[in-house]
Amino acid sequence: MSEHDNSSGPEKAPETEPMDGQEPRKLDRRTVLKGAAGAAAAAGALTGARAEAETFDGLESALVSPLQRDRIPPTQGARNWVMNLPYWYEFPSNDPNDLEVWGYTDKMSYAPGDEVALHVNTTADSYKLTIQRDGAELETKEVMEGLTAGYYETPIDCYEKGCGWPVSHRFTIPEDWKSGGYILVLEVERDGLVIEQEAFFTLRAKDPGANSDILFILSTGTWLAYTDFGGGSAYRIPPEAGGGGMETRDTAYSVTQHIHRPWARGFIRQPEGTPTWGWKPRRYEDFPIGAPPRYPSTEYYLANGLSFKNMLAGWAGYDSHFARWAEREGYNIEYASQHDFVEHPNLLDKYKMCVTVGHDEYVTPENRNAFDRFIEAGGKFARFAGNINWQVRFEDGVQICYKHQHEKDPVWADPATRHLASTWWHQHDGANNPPVTTWGVNGHKGVYAMIGGATPRGSGGFTVYRNKHWAFADADLYYGDILGGSVPVIGSEVDGIEYTFRYGLPYPTGEDGAPMDLEILALAPAIAGEETDHGHPPEAHFLGPAERDAVQYVETLGLEVTPENLDKFVRGCAAITNMKKGKGEVFCVGTLQWVHGLTQNEKFVEAVTRTVMDRYSA
Repeated sequence: MSEHDNSSGPEKAPETEPMDGQEPRKLDRRTVLKGAAGAAAAAGALTGARAEAETFDGLESALVSPLQRDRIPPTQGARNWVMNLPYWYEFPSNDPNDLEVWGYTDKMSYAPGDEVALHVNTTADSYKLTIQRDGAELETKEVMEGLTAGYYETPIDCYEKGCGWPVSHRFTIPEDWKSGGYILVLEVERDGLVIEQEAFFTLRAKDPGANSDILFILSTGTWLAYTDFGGGSAYRIPPEAGGGGMETRDTAYSVTQHIHRPWARGFIRQPEGTPTWGWKPRRYEDFPIGAPPRYPSTEYYLANGLSFKNMLAGWAGYDSHFARWAEREGYNIEYASQHDFVEHPNLLDKYKMCVTVGHDEYVTPENRNAFDRFIEAGGKFARFAGNINWQVRFEDGVQICYKHQHEKDPVWADPATRHLASTWWHQHDGANNPPVTTWGVNGHKGVYAMIGGATPRGSGGFTVYRNKHWAFADADLYYGDILGGSVPVIGSEVDGIEYTFRYGLPYPTGEDGAPMDLEILALAPAIAGEETDHGHPPEAHFLGPAERDAVQYVETLGLEVTPENLDKFVRGCAAITNMKKGKGEVFCVGTLQWVHGLTQNEKFVEAVTRTVMDRYSA
């Protein structure tokens, strides 16, 4: 990385061991597990139980009894690989003698002059608060020491109802603070042990668009869906509430996610060198013939006590990388969260362009409506992001997404409001509004690449077809070039388009709702899950078979579940597209990992990004 030290504590991250397929020799913080098989063996050794895990959940049940969960981890300062299997989650210790500090702000975003209420729960006598703006430089804005808070009970369902801790400290944001992403580092110390945890807020401009042409919109809908402090997220509920570690697409996830809880570890800051979810084998030995699927990032998180979901969302993993790059490149950008559009529907009015990056999966109708109005009126939308799928609601600090249980959503019963049901954007009897009409791609035409058994030996980049397009003018790309393959920019969840080839060029078919004049510039293969027929046991596959997810795409589109229809949704793609809409237009790179090309200063990725930014902000 650059001069940024994006670590979440004084310890530097260990380097990942060579990908040689060997089992770890020791089970400590600095050991990276070599896949589910190695973890299962370790579980058996630790517990004396047979490791009969058919899924990661099964592995966890063999390792830790749910009745012991309140002691895993025993303290905020003690984490190792055992503690971060899918059942594990962050929750304040029930022993006030354990040194801990946790905190959150009362809102996700503010404007200069607003008051911030900081809610802190700590077992220390006092804590230190450092406020930093994370942009071109990591700028410390204020340091306050000797602040006091208390130790408070935390409701087991805090992920739904909030933690309910009292306000520890209030401060007013100075009028001259610049719009951006602000990290609030909470620090406590006792007998040489230092514990840190971080809160975060987005600072909007005082007069949005008056002094900048570019609005960078943080993908906070997806942050909220994935953060799992307290054990609940859009993908899980804790064992105490009858859930497990993984979503089962019926009841094993929370339909509500409250903002009044800390961000899970890794969402706001990460150790240097934290790997991305998608990965590319560099040598034959990394992924030889007959090798089981690999998930190096998951192995790293298991080994280092990070949230199991931090790989998939957050400031640290995605949005911050674009913020730093753009500001260092001299772009004058202003910031907002996706949730700002609920109270500020006209936020985009004065800007020429808006940008989203990273994992952009969950969006409110207020945000989408603002996009549509903005683009149709002549605005430009640059999206370097992937996996757009879900409509969510945001009410009184709670994000709501019923997902697969959409018929239980209160708005479903009334045909007049059913289009607001918090489920798939493409749900045929719900919103019935495929994402492609706004974002230029569809999430259900992706979905996975460069992870596990999903295109594991792929190029890692986009195959370029329309190399003469204006977006590639400064990148010197040739027909058939691989764009961003060395990063890799493909992965791990991507957005695509239904297409056909004519004379060597891809064209939309329109059957997925795409306008026929949409231009497909580049493509990469993707799949709806994993290929599970390569001779490996079920527990070797974290994502599961592609055919399983294909069923839900067929059903949600109102089609009959037949072999012919399933075959249409097993395979997908990642796509770069350009779409006219009204007086404006959309440029979309449908992948999570494009921003990592910027972090690595990959010249072709940077050139394309600059060209789009310069054209759209002119």
